[in-house]
Amino acid sequence: MNGSISITDGLRDIALWVGLYRIALGIMWLQMALQKAPWIPGPEGKPYGWLYGYIWKEINHPTFSFYTEFLKNIVLPNFELFGFTTFIGELAIGLSLVLGILVPLVGGLGGTLMQVNIMMGSYSIPGEWFWLWPLLIGSHIIFMMGRAGRRLGLDGPLSRSLERFPKSGGTLRRILPYVV
Repeated sequence: MNGSISITDGLRDIALWVGLYRIALGIMWLQMALQKAPWIPGPEGKPYGWLYGYIWKEINHPTFSFYTEFLKNIVLPNFELFGFTTFIGELAIGLSLVLGILVPLVGGLGGTLMQVNIMMGSYSIPGEWFWLWPLLIGSHIIFMMGRAGRRLGLDGPLSRSLERFPKSGGTLRRILPYVV
């Protein structure tokens, strides 16, 4: 052993591959968000692309009755608010994953919660591949728990700067180590 690193060692770097997968999944989130942008009309003439029609699919193929009631009685009457919130949420998750910033909080926890929400409505829709949801949820949990933004992302430089100045800052300084 001479202390050198071979090309094989670099290819077996799991953090590198998780970082690349994180970026790919982030691109998927950005693509999905842009399909539901406020300026994209759906087939029903409503803004937010195909989201309105998809909510109706979830209502017509219920997995959980309480969730169907939530969609009918809260989401649909306030569709503009929920459509905008969905668009911004998916955009934030996508940007977090692509840029590798605040990954445990936004891309990890936010992505997990969004996927659980989507799964609750989509699980019983004919033609939906139900195994997709556990795989995506698992990915976001790995990003969150593995702090996936520290490799190939902005969380890496942020975390290193926090380590260099452990006594500096106030409340934000105490919170940041948990979200980068």
